[in-house]
Amino acid sequence: MGRKQLAGIIAAAGFGVLVIAYGAAYAFTGDKTPGDTTVLGIPLGGLSEAAAKAKLQAGIKDRLSVPIKVKAGDSTYQVKPADAGLSFDVDATVEAAGAGRSLNPARMWQVLTGGDAVAPVIDRDEAKLKAAVDKLAEQVNRPATEGTITFTDAKPVQHAPADGLQLDNDKAADTLVSGFPSDGNPRDLPVDVSKPSAGTDAINKAMKEYAEPAMSGPIRLTVGDKGVDLKPSEFAPALKLVAKDGDFTPSLDAAKLEPLFKERFKQLESLPKDARVEIVGGKPQVIPAVDGMVVARDKVVPAILSILPKTGSERKASVGLAKSKAKVTTEAAQALGIKEVMGQFTTHFPHATYRNVNIGTAARRINGTLLKPGEMFSLNKIVGERTKENGFTEGNIINGGKFVLDLGGGVSQSATTTFNAAFFAGLKDVEHKAHSVYISRYPVGREATVAWGSVDLKFLNDSGHGILVQTIFTPSTPGNQGTLTVKIWGTKVWDITAGASAKSNFRSPSVVYNTAADCRTQAPTGGFDITIYRYFAKNGQRVKTESFTTKYNAADDIRCGPKPGTTPPSTPTSPRPPS
Repeated sequence: MGRKQLAGIIAAAGFGVLVIAYGAAYAFTGDKTPGDTTVLGIPLGGLSEAAAKAKLQAGIKDRLSVPIKVKAGDSTYQVKPADAGLSFDVDATVEAAGAGRSLNPARMWQVLTGGDAVAPVIDRDEAKLKAAVDKLAEQVNRPATEGTITFTDAKPVQHAPADGLQLDNDKAADTLVSGFPSDGNPRDLPVDVSKPSAGTDAINKAMKEYAEPAMSGPIRLTVGDKGVDLKPSEFAPALKLVAKDGDFTPSLDAAKLEPLFKERFKQLESLPKDARVEIVGGKPQVIPAVDGMVVARDKVVPAILSILPKTGSERKASVGLAKSKAKVTTEAAQALGIKEVMGQFTTHFPHATYRNVNIGTAARRINGTLLKPGEMFSLNKIVGERTKENGFTEGNIINGGKFVLDLGGGVSQSATTTFNAAFFAGLKDVEHKAHSVYISRYPVGREATVAWGSVDLKFLNDSGHGILVQTIFTPSTPGNQGTLTVKIWGTKVWDITAGASAKSNFRSPSVVYNTAADCRTQAPTGGFDITIYRYFAKNGQRVKTESFTTKYNAADDIRCGPKPGTTPPSTPTSPRPPS
């Protein structure tokens, strides 16, 4: 055998060894990830592609919905990954980690000896991410604020100046992406910082020269020989000092102090009086407006600020008066055109103390109601809730077809009378509801009930002029009925007459026997339907007709006690004591 043959045999043998070794390496490394590979601290080295995906998915699943925490200045914020359009791509991350089969020797060597921490692959919805960053900017961005002094319990409280922050939106988006999935620790947001112009020296100066003297005692404001005192506890909540350019500026919130001014300045002022319309001598009369003289609000705040840093007897200032015009002028009241009765109606009611109380209270509150053109009358709004505190007492109302006691019973008399006055005034009916059963003292089909919070009487002033509602109430006595008259004054537009159909759809009452201890007898009343017509005329000619149908239920004949021929329920007896 020659040398060349021997060399060939040796080379072939060596190549075979390499092929076997290469094959063994390929078989060993397979589709495994490099040995030292980690993702978010989760070791994936030596795992197959499928195993790596499964382990990574299990390791991060609890972190995928955890809010991303970010920080700017001293404040921490949270952003939900879903709101930012962020999701974790497990497949792409494992692929980036180097999993998967390869014939490349270098790749095999890396599996055996290499690997490193691999960044996760994050998918991002750019539109959602931008919206999340914009929302974050609204929370983060703020101008630099100067130091201030406010007052609590008449004591000055310093508030240090604060830096201004402006979020870098583009970089902030990368911060959110890099912070997902969250490890629970806040990441610093990229912000530009602006500094306030004044430092703590200006605040210290404000405290010494102004804030502390301001709370040293009351101040006195005078008009001529009259004056009022204001205590620090009264004006302190409206006082504020702001440091600026090495100095400070005091300010007083006049709106906060206005309730105090109104109350305390009464003795210094003569308030304006609006023009109004009243019934005098049986006719409407315009009571002229009266202008007032009030403490000039544009002068009083500077006056207070000027004396606050002073002490002792110097803590006083003179304030001037300014003319204050009435909101409703005499001319405006005259222009309302309230000159004649447009419609009126009178009802009568039998004597009962509760009726005098409730009907009278409602009448007094309705009396003098002024409606400008286009304004709405609401009885519930004007009269208010029927409570003892509002002057009402218990009386009969209809509930479920029965007469029962409740607060405000009888107010429907005021509603019915007012409704009819508005009916004959030709005003627009917006809301009215008849009683569920017919009450004989009311005009059949043309009446109204009310209940707080559910049933109201409303009409619209569509006359084109102002209207004034007048009530005339005469209480009942044991021997005489009471009366209520409602007149609506304005400029008469229509001549109104009423009509009615025949009754129809009659409903008979039932006889009901009631053995309850609180039973109240009730006389029966038949139910029926009736249609009411309202005819509008001008200059003797009918122009239009309106109608509505009222449906009355039958009121049962309620008799207290057991039904004749039946055995009354036995009264339980107490057990006899043992002998």
